[in-house]
Formats: sequence, C-alpha cells, structure tokens
Amino acid sequence: MATSSGKFVGIDVSKDRLDVAVLGEKSGWQVDNNETGIQELVEQLQEWDVELIVVEATGGYQRLVAELLFRSGLAVAVVNPSRVRQFARACGLLAKTDKLDAQILAVFGERVQPRLYQGVSAKERELSGWLVRRRQLEEMLKAEKNRLRTMQPSIQGSVQRIISCLQDEKKAVEAQIHAYVTEQGEWQGQRQILESAPGVGPVTTATLLADLPELGKLDGKQIAALVGVAPMNHDSGKKRGYRKTKGGRAAVRSVLYMATLVACRYNPVIKAQYQHLLKRGKEKKVAITACMRKFLVILNAMMRDQQPFRYAPTA
Repeated sequence: MATSSGKFVGIDVSKDRLDVAVLGEKSGWQVDNNETGIQELVEQLQEWDVELIVVEATGGYQRLVAELLFRSGLAVAVVNPSRVRQFARACGLLAKTDKLDAQILAVFGERVQPRLYQGVSAKERELSGWLVRRRQLEEMLKAEKNRLRTMQPSIQGSVQRIISCLQDEKKAVEAQIHAYVTEQGEWQGQRQILESAPGVGPVTTATLLADLPELGKLDGKQIAALVGVAPMNHDSGKKRGYRKTKGGRAAVRSVLYMATLVACRYNPVIKAQYQHLLKRGKEKKVAITACMRKFLVILNAMMRDQQPFRYAPTA
C-alpha cells in the first residue's frame, strides 16, 4: 500500500470551539467555532502538507468549518460520531475527552480514508435549511399530538391551538420550499424528471436536490448504501442471518419511505414489486424497504440518463 507524507488532522466540534489534533503529535490546540477562528485554522493548515482533515458531525455545528475548509482547497471529510466511536472501541481507546476525540478522528482519517466532503452551493444550503425547519415542525406536531392524548379535557384546547398553529406553519414552509425550488431555473429539468415518477412530490424532490446531490452520479448499489436502504449480510459459518439496512442519510430515507408508500399504490413498477413480494410471503415492512431500494435505484437511473419515468407494461 502506498503511504503518504501528508498530515492527517482531526477536528472535534462543539458549539463554541473546535479541538484540533494532528496525527503523531501529542499537543493539540483550540480555536473558536466562528469565521474568525476557522480562518486562523485554515491559514495554519495551508502552511502544511495536509492529506486529510476529518471533522465530526455534531448537530449542524460542523457545517461552517467543513464548508470553509472545503472552499480553501483543503481535503476534508465529515464523519458520523457513532462510526468513529465504534472505531475507537475496536482500537481499545475507551476514554473520551474533546482532545482525545480529535486525536481519534486523525487516526480514523489515516486508517479508514472516509469519503471526501463535496461542498454545497448557497442555494442547496438555503433549501436544506427550509427542509430542516419542516422536519422540526413535524417533530413538534408529533409531540403535541402525543400530549393531547394524555391531557385533561379542560387543557386540551391549549394543545389543540398549538397543533393548529404548527399545522399552518408547516403548510407555509412547504409552500416556501415549493416556491424556492420553482424559482431556480437550473433545477427545473431535474425537478421535472424526478416528479415524472408517480410517488415523487415537491418535498421528496426538494430533499433529493438538497440532501442527495450524488443522485445520478453513483451506481445503484452505491446510492442505496449511501441512503441506507441496501441490505447488509449477517452471516457466520453456516448461519445465514437476517439482512438489515444500516446507517445512511436519515432525512433522505424518511422522505423516500413516504414516497414509496404512495408509489406502492400509484406507481405501476413499484406497485407490482410490492405485490410480488407480499405474494412471496414477505412481511410488509420488508417489502416496503425492498421497494424503497428499487424506487431509489430507478430515480438514480433517471437522473443519470436525464430521462423521465417510463413504464412499458408487459403483455
């Protein structure tokens, strides 16, 4: 295996600060998690031969540092904290501090070589922000509806007013998402291609455009694994374990699930697949997951070939 003389850097992210460590060096340092602090970090890293910078994804606090590092021309990867934690346990590194986490991220970068961050445009960031807000409203709605079931009748009116307000705001946000996508001329061709498939609506289209820019650029197996709808083997010796889907982009998977439920009723290809799996004795949950994967692969091929959905019924 070829080795590199470049440095591997790990950055542990919190709300107010960034802990930075370089592989092979005992001492690290901290900078503020704002534009001024990150710019100082960028200038320091640009003086070195940096092979890869690994940034931990922490509830959105990593977005600014990842984007500024990417724009400066540095190779950066954004990784899931749970994946790094599992790696640390496998290496026998059980202690946890921000400084140690940064060092582990640097080791992880050298040994695992995670996928590079590709950056997003300002328009994709804007759209992604609206989608995040929609998900937040859905979570608040779910919480209020759950509370309504346990409230005394005299208090239910208060909860119902909040539910009504949240529902109105969710509709307003969805209208904003639709308007924003429609306004962007360069997205119109992609939007028309995606929405030609029965089951794909404005929210699904917006999510795929903002949160899955790789759609159409990877093969079917890769895109399914990226989203988290590819079944993973669980075999050992003669044992053939139950296949499960793991990881992936939860936000994309969530809207794909809802789109697939609609497609199982109205999309002739997905409907036929779903009914075929049920006839074979598959559980509904398993059948829907398989249909999610098939639907995603179809959408990926449509975007790759820049062709709308087509269905040729067999005689």
